[in-house]
Amino acid sequence: MEIGTSVHEGNSALDQLVLESKYCSLGWPKFWNLIPPSQTAQIPSWSLTMQSVTANTDKLLAVEPFIVIDLAKKALSASKEAALLAEKCTNLDDVVSTSLRSTCSSNFSIGEVKTVRSTRHLGRQSKNRRVPKAKDMFHEPYNARKADVQKRINEGFDPKDPLRLFLWGPETKQLLTAKEESELIAQVQDLMRLEKVKKSLQFQFGREPSMVEWADVVGLSCSVLQSQLHAGNSSREKLINANLRMVVHIAKQYQGRGLSLQDLMQEGSMGLMKSIEKFKPQVGCRFATYAYWWIRQTVRKAIFQNSRTIRLPENVYNILGKVMEAKRSYIQEGNHNPTKEELAKRTGITIDKLERLFFMARMPLSMQQTVWADQDTTFQEITADAEIEIPDVSAAKQLMRQHVRGLLNILNLKERQIIRLRYGIEDGKQKSLSEIGNVFGLSKERVRQLESRALYKLKQCLGSHGLEAYADLLV
Repeated sequence: MEIGTSVHEGNSALDQLVLESKYCSLGWPKFWNLIPPSQTAQIPSWSLTMQSVTANTDKLLAVEPFIVIDLAKKALSASKEAALLAEKCTNLDDVVSTSLRSTCSSNFSIGEVKTVRSTRHLGRQSKNRRVPKAKDMFHEPYNARKADVQKRINEGFDPKDPLRLFLWGPETKQLLTAKEESELIAQVQDLMRLEKVKKSLQFQFGREPSMVEWADVVGLSCSVLQSQLHAGNSSREKLINANLRMVVHIAKQYQGRGLSLQDLMQEGSMGLMKSIEKFKPQVGCRFATYAYWWIRQTVRKAIFQNSRTIRLPENVYNILGKVMEAKRSYIQEGNHNPTKEELAKRTGITIDKLERLFFMARMPLSMQQTVWADQDTTFQEITADAEIEIPDVSAAKQLMRQHVRGLLNILNLKERQIIRLRYGIEDGKQKSLSEIGNVFGLSKERVRQLESRALYKLKQCLGSHGLEAYADLLV
């Protein structure tokens, strides 16, 4: 700003101050004669002001003219001092602006401002710092950040996410107070009593009772009975929805044990509903504390029964949990490959029992599972069928059967038939001594004697006919 401009502004301020003093002088009628007539014409609405002031002249205080003149002189001197101060401030601004321009020319930026911080804050910042931050940081507005977060949520939204569907409603986010919980439980208890009466009537009548019969036995009207049933059902739903987050919390603790998260949450929900039926307010604890154990019990029971193709007993699961815990403790200590002796010692079982435990805990594989991830070859294609014999073994057994049939020719007809029926050489079905005796009309003891004599003859000819070569084929 230039000095002439500041002087002009000072003069305008002085004229404004004189004009205001003229307005103030209107309150003293004796001072009107001091104002020149040429200036009175410049004051707007002068005539109206004169009339209003003249009408109230009697009410004004008597003030001497010399006092008013002294006040005007003081006001004039004060206005001159104000003009001088304004001029000095203008000169100071010019000096400051000149110094700032010189500072900018010496490679210093106005935006760089040093901030003094406490040493404690700097110490915490140095401890938590991992990556050096940039000096120039751009802070996004709140609305832009909120829009970005909402966009990422919408892009990553999975409508089939089981956890999102399980906790979809807003009622799952509301926690119940102790008073609300007690009121809901009381209504659920009333509903359970009504359902118990209905079951007894159904057993008594052999059919489902009508609403009128049910209300007569309970001693209520139909409308009141329906309202109580509705209140009880809604209270049960509120209790279930308010504790679904606890079900999810417990289900997540048992992930990776053979069941998916959906199955675990389903079993936990069944345990939660069972706890509502079993809970008694007289126990003196909150409902969530009581329901926690029911939910965990149903989840563990489902894992025991459905997590494996071949179900293991619960005590085996408990021992396996101890072994896994001992293995994790060894890994935390630095021993990543603990031996069986170390695991058995820390678990408190013998090595033989530990080996049997590992043998029983083997997970069966599907024959349709691929052997390699990048190929379609399955275990069924590379695994040999134990029921199908090797061609050379099959040919050797066929020769052995022919040799045995030829060897039976050394026996007489009755002994040969008894041996064939006894060992199922013809049709593969073995028959008892009594059945053979019924065929030949002989006693059981006589059939046994003939069999023993036939076997003795065959043993005598075993070495001469070279049947020792088939010893490896006999199972």
